[in-house]
Amino acid sequence: MKKLMLGLAAVVLMGCHSSTTESQAVETTLTYQCEKQHLLTVILDNEKQHLQLTIDGKLRLLNQVISASGAKYSDSEYTFWSKGNSAMVMHNDDIIINDCNLLP
Repeated sequence: MKKLMLGLAAVVLMGCHSSTTESQAVETTLTYQCEKQHLLTVILDNEKQHLQLTIDGKLRLLNQVISASGAKYSDSEYTFWSKGNSAMVMHNDDIIINDCNLLP
């Protein structure tokens, strides 16, 4: 009976360990240095399906969209586009934040 209880305790503890692993950080924060000394900070989920950024004091959630090159996220108004260590932000078809380089 003691062996059974020890075995069950081990299984329970292993289950606790896996739930801790799943609850680890699921976001990555990236900061870019852009034109005119503008700092742009974006938060990317680890599955890279969503990106958050603040524009004009409003938090925006952009969804990943198809891109011929690089990574592209968009909502109905704004688009964040990055390739390698470079990025830019567009409002509709106008570039509003340009020449962004990823900071280490």
